[in-house]
Amino acid sequence: MTLKLPGTITLVLEDTPEKFRPLAEEIVPPLIELLRGLCALEEKFCARGQKQRAERPGGIYSTQAHPNSKALWDYYRDAYKALLDPRCTEKLLARRRDCCQSMGDPADFACLKGAAEVVFTMKSKSKAVVIVRAFDGFGSDCRFELKPEAGEWKIDQVSQNTCGSGPWRTNFYF
Repeated sequence: MTLKLPGTITLVLEDTPEKFRPLAEEIVPPLIELLRGLCALEEKFCARGQKQRAERPGGIYSTQAHPNSKALWDYYRDAYKALLDPRCTEKLLARRRDCCQSMGDPADFACLKGAAEVVFTMKSKSKAVVIVRAFDGFGSDCRFELKPEAGEWKIDQVSQNTCGSGPWRTNFYF
């Protein structure tokens, strides 16, 4: 099955009966679009944060915080939640401790701009699992459990494992 998305993304259907395979086209592209949007937002705020660090008293290597760093983080969290929250189940939002814990370079989900593998598994009409794997070997693989809620597929749980090894750990900060 081929995704109609830019970049080199390989979609693998795993343990998915024929009757659920068409749902991959309904579930995966909006999820990838969301993750790319979160990635772009993180990159934008990372650049702002780097500029802010360079402007702080004592320069970029100073341990002193910039006077506006808290405001930048608050603005980033609000923008992140505005993109993410409508795509999450009430259960996930209630369990989440916080979101957007980093403004990294590379950003989370930067792998979706290049070569990545997306694994889709669906065994029942009540749950789909999508795993995003980066081919570069850096970062974490992310596992998204999606459930139908209010007529659309929403993220119900997010788990990670480091570079495809070890157990899946629930991410309470997504």
